[in-house]
Amino acid sequence: MSDHDIVLSVVDDDGIEAWLERVVEEPFRLEQVSRSDLTRVLRLLEATTAHVVMVEISEADMDQSLAIITALTSARPWVTVITVCARANQELLLQAMRAGARDCFVAGTDAGDVRERLRRHQLLRVGHYGDEVRSGTNNLTLVASASATVDTRFLTQNVALALNRLFPGERCLAIDTQPGERGIFYLDVHNEYNLENLLASPETLDETLIGTALEEYRPGLRLLAGGVDSGNLQGDRSADLFIALNHLMQMFDRIVINVGTLESRHWVRALGIHARHLLVAMHPLVDQAHAVRNLGNDWRSHLGRESQVSLVVDGVDSHVPPGLDELADTAGVPLLGGLPMDWRYRLLAMNSGLPIHEQSPRCRYSRTLQALVGKLEMQQDDVTSSSWWQRVRSNG
Repeated sequence: MSDHDIVLSVVDDDGIEAWLERVVEEPFRLEQVSRSDLTRVLRLLEATTAHVVMVEISEADMDQSLAIITALTSARPWVTVITVCARANQELLLQAMRAGARDCFVAGTDAGDVRERLRRHQLLRVGHYGDEVRSGTNNLTLVASASATVDTRFLTQNVALALNRLFPGERCLAIDTQPGERGIFYLDVHNEYNLENLLASPETLDETLIGTALEEYRPGLRLLAGGVDSGNLQGDRSADLFIALNHLMQMFDRIVINVGTLESRHWVRALGIHARHLLVAMHPLVDQAHAVRNLGNDWRSHLGRESQVSLVVDGVDSHVPPGLDELADTAGVPLLGGLPMDWRYRLLAMNSGLPIHEQSPRCRYSRTLQALVGKLEMQQDDVTSSSWWQRVRSNG
């Protein structure tokens, strides 16, 4: 899936929205946003660079719909606007066409006809917007897990720190969506500004805000706490997250987000299209390997075509079967590698609030983690992504 497969749905009517969700399927993905805030609509369009936008029209608030259509076609001439209505009305359709709409879907229309017309509009518009604008922003790494027993907070923290050491001249942001009361990740650091503040006013995000609200933990590395109810990551909330992350990806060279376990589906759905890497962590347990396979099937439609999915087996003991390759085969995800438990050194780092590579630089966990991150950056995205898609499709 690419950004150009995203279709924006500017619809408030629950019935129309439910119908669209039924008829618009792969390779398309709906991103819904309400008509109440034109600024949000335009920001989401900019963040996704979608080529097709569907706007609800009705007699009750036609002026609002016309204003949205006019604004969209004026600000983004390459965008195809399609109106959606509960019932056909020639007068409304004529007004919408004059404002810049190019087609109209009536709720209840044959699903096959809708998909064919969507494909036709996509083909006509692709190439009218520079893909290079988006190609440089796929710098997002999501860290998820197959079980709540897997500590993705510790893994995400150390991946971000390893990237910071590997690329000292770049700017990195690490986001903890499951912050504890003590601080962000397991580090002794606090920021009053969190992701909730950012989503409340994404338009205020700029270099000045980043410099003042997010303390630089290490040169080039900043941290942000989550504080967001992931169960509400849909509709306008999802749109705001999409917009905010798009801004952040323009400002940072790399972003690493801990999305955990139970809420991972919501985060992958909201941000998967942006992801360069999706790291799936599990313990060396067969049950968790099967859970990873099930999660892969669920995440598949929300990831970008170039998203690279990699398996990290945490807590490896080489003397206890099954081996890493067998676990990866069961999970159906390409293996990045395994991490030793090294529990003593993990505890020391967690309780001290210091990075493990500073607390215990020579321990096996520190050395193995740094090597895994280096391997991750050297992998060929197209080869790994293709391997994962093929395995999920053939074994799912």
